[in-house]
Amino acid sequence: MNKIKLIVQSFAQPCEVQRSLFPNFANVADELAVEWEMVLEELDDTLLTDKQKQAIKALDDYMLSISGPANIQYWNNEALCQSKEWDTMRNLAEDILCVMGWGNDTPPKNLAIYVKGTPG
Repeated sequence: MNKIKLIVQSFAQPCEVQRSLFPNFANVADELAVEWEMVLEELDDTLLTDKQKQAIKALDDYMLSISGPANIQYWNNEALCQSKEWDTMRNLAEDILCVMGWGNDTPPKNLAIYVKGTPG
């Protein structure tokens, strides 16, 4: 549950905090979405109540509704800080934190692992 807690806390933060969680070169909006997908794949939802599942599904469904090539404008650092869609995602993440009984603490920096490359 620790991974999902960290990513949900990351989604609930203001954009300035979200941007500070990743390296300067990162597309934070896209990285958060990728981290979310990876966490959901590993999540054992048999440990969750129906209310918790519904809150997680609400964020996931919303993200899916604004995904795809026609909605690329929502998945960059500018949108992260300026779009109402990201405000909606932050609110949905806060709902998850509430039903899970987790605080809205700032997660540690460098959530994602970046590999500079391997010697050839």
